[in-house]
Amino acid sequence: MNEDENKGIVFQIAYELPSQQRVGMQMANLRLHARGVFSNVYRGTILSPGTEQEIAIKKTWPKTPYRNFELLFLSGLRRKPHKNIVQMLFAFSRNTTSGEGLEMKHSFCESYVFGFMPYTLQNILKKTRLAEVDMKLYTWQLFEGIRYLQAHMIVHRDIKPVNILVDVDKGTLKIADFGSAKVVLRGSSSTSYQVTRFYRPPELLLDAKEYYWMVDVWSAGCCVGEMMKGKVLFPGASIKIMLKLIVQAIGLPSARDLDYMKVSSMIDQQSAVKVIGLKEVLGTENQEWADFLGAILRYRPRERLHGPKLLSHPFFDLIFTPKCTLSNGLLVSQVITLDDYKTAQKNDSTSGKQYAAAILRHEIRFSLKAPIVHPPAPPAPPVVPSKESKESKETKEVKVSKEPSKLELTKLPSAENQTNVTSPTAVMSLKRTLNV
Repeated sequence: MNEDENKGIVFQIAYELPSQQRVGMQMANLRLHARGVFSNVYRGTILSPGTEQEIAIKKTWPKTPYRNFELLFLSGLRRKPHKNIVQMLFAFSRNTTSGEGLEMKHSFCESYVFGFMPYTLQNILKKTRLAEVDMKLYTWQLFEGIRYLQAHMIVHRDIKPVNILVDVDKGTLKIADFGSAKVVLRGSSSTSYQVTRFYRPPELLLDAKEYYWMVDVWSAGCCVGEMMKGKVLFPGASIKIMLKLIVQAIGLPSARDLDYMKVSSMIDQQSAVKVIGLKEVLGTENQEWADFLGAILRYRPRERLHGPKLLSHPFFDLIFTPKCTLSNGLLVSQVITLDDYKTAQKNDSTSGKQYAAAILRHEIRFSLKAPIVHPPAPPAPPVVPSKESKESKETKEVKVSKEPSKLELTKLPSAENQTNVTSPTAVMSLKRTLNV
């Protein structure tokens, strides 16, 4: 990047995305915003091309020219952008050197430019309780973003408040961080060690290997519950505690539920947990909230409320009343337009399926410049994985064995000395036998 020291303006040749057209960028007021292990994020203002706006620049140092799915997806190549999904605006690269003489090192730096979003949903929930209109507006946008991903056969696998960006002044919400995302086909196998624990669906807690985008619907439901409650809905410190909290909220899964979830382990029949219901867990007297959330948080993935049916649910009638305003006075109709609503109801997945097929056939390519290729290192001796390495190993995609495996039993914590009030629907015990 070349800087005009008198004006503090940085000039950079970059590729505009998704057109990949070479353009000249002018940026100002660049400063470090966040530092990470594999990347740094800078904040600044883009002056041209296009309209002046705040931007975030993510700088990375890739080791190979191969693109992971996250970069391919965020580049926007061969798909239409969506207002509730983060979109890469520009990308540029350069070779860098450091050190002197024999210690001189060459590296390759890539930079990706995004529109700046000032907050995450996590930031907001730590500071304040959301007004009902604001909460419902963010909920609608979150599930509209997930609908778009589902139409493209994409599972995010890490929907949580810290990965949901929000601009409070504009009332907009965008889903970010696609590091765990992938195109998934029904019947395909994936690792169950995905999704941050508080937002992990029960099928993954019970080690299911065959799942699809409905895991995101559960995670989004947990985010909505957090907005309603003002704190984490299921704050389980372990898988066992997570399962206990879920059972307290929605009851015991039946043998048929477990069959639909395709789980590899089951709850120990000697466990016992009292069911108190979602309304009690939320700590609210609002039955509408509990009913809506209860339609999302279902054991059977295909029965979870999602897509156009969710986006037209009576739960959102309030925000679609004439002249409904957010807590900052902004009209909801300025955030969710009539065209947005019509697109959500149309839910055309034709182009999305074509995009997914192109990804799976490796037809979509995104390249700035081939990085320096270093000689390959000598092969390392084989390492026998230890018990401690099991968790890291689970992060890799695995194939389902054709040989039947013995189901693992998970015994939940005892319900002794529990003071929760039971729901009128009855107290259910985990001592009944489960047959998968």
